[in-house]
Amino acid sequence: MRVPDELERAVYAAAGSVPPTGELVQAIIDRSRRYTSDRDRLSAPGRHDLAARALFFTLADAMKVTVPLRELAARTALPAHRPLRVVDLGAGCGAMTLGLLTITRDVEVTALDRDRAALAIAERAAREVGTLIATRTGDVASTELPACDVVLIGSVLNELPPPAQLAVVERALAAITDDGAVIIVEPALRDTARALHVVRDAVIARGSGHVFAPCTRRAAPCPMLADPDDWCHEDRPLALPPRTAELARLTHLRDSGMKFAYLTLRRAPLDLVADPDAWRIVSASRATKGKLEVHACSARGRMPLRLLRKHRTPDNRELERAQRGDVVSIEGEAPEITAATRVFRAPRDR
Repeated sequence: MRVPDELERAVYAAAGSVPPTGELVQAIIDRSRRYTSDRDRLSAPGRHDLAARALFFTLADAMKVTVPLRELAARTALPAHRPLRVVDLGAGCGAMTLGLLTITRDVEVTALDRDRAALAIAERAAREVGTLIATRTGDVASTELPACDVVLIGSVLNELPPPAQLAVVERALAAITDDGAVIIVEPALRDTARALHVVRDAVIARGSGHVFAPCTRRAAPCPMLADPDDWCHEDRPLALPPRTAELARLTHLRDSGMKFAYLTLRRAPLDLVADPDAWRIVSASRATKGKLEVHACSARGRMPLRLLRKHRTPDNRELERAQRGDVVSIEGEAPEITAATRVFRAPRDR
């Protein structure tokens, strides 16, 4: 996957003046620390923080939303209403909206955030790529949402206390059409991803929505919550445009791919793939002497799938090719894959 150069040009044009490279690099590093090791300073932005958000994080994060959007499209699960009515909740500088615009421009977007300056950049960047969006200033935790087809919630929940997280998600579910979707994207950190798993289980328990992705398992609890050291996240290859790639090199951030946790919810139930017993690969594969092992999650729970070298056949080789985030269907023995087992891997956009 690649961030289009067009998006980089649009964001730089929208942001206006660019801080000196050294100061911008330091602002990017500072913001990263506040999201990881120094989260108690999340509400204390430093100098050039807005530039760091726009010129680095917006571009590095934009393509995350394309993964759930393409999964919905593959199942003809995006609403047929056109233009697609989208609310970008907590839009910031527009990362989720810009990612959406790489999929379709036939949209009506309302970007909502309390930060007027960030929204102004989002609006100008969208205009640079040929799309007019509406912006509204307000608090994501309380502002009324307009009726829409899709709600995007990018890196928002982790900044809210747990009760407010669920409340925001349920307000989003209430705003969408019966065939609509709520897409939540969060950092791939253990604590933020596990908090998203908790929200998933709460939505299921309350009956306010249905899980479409990333899970092939509809039920609660999320198996990742059984062990405090486990969490589910994506790790996808990503090519950055030139200036963003240089900032990634200088900061040593986002230079090895695109990591994130996400959750796609619908009002109407629908499986991610046709096979209700399919497995989602939730780890990198590990090859040891005579054996390949990869962790996967399904209706049966989370467990390792194992393939002994002596059992490798053309019919089960797709397990060896599977990467984190892939969905596989298994005919025959599982989790111990034998020579008689057939493994099928669902195509995905890379």
